Amino acid sequence: MKALTVRVPEKLNLEQCQKVLASVLGKAGHPGCFSGLKISFENAVDPSNILLHVDRANLNVTEIGG
Repeated sequence: MKALTVRVPEKLNLEQCQKVLASVLGKAGHPGCFSGLKISFENAVDPSNILLHVDRANLNVTEIGG
C-alpha cells in the first residue's frame, strides 16, 4: 500500500477539497480511485515538521518532501 501525506491549508471548502483530492489521486497514478493508497491530510501548522519514511527492507530512514 502506498502511503501519502498531504499538507493542506486550513479552511478549505468542499469544491477546494475535491480539487485537491483529484490532483493527489492523479499524482499518485490512480486518478479514478483510492485503491492501494493510504492518504493522510494534515493541516501544516508548523511547516518545520519533518516527514520520515522507514524502508522495510533495510530500515533506512529518509526524509520525504521538504
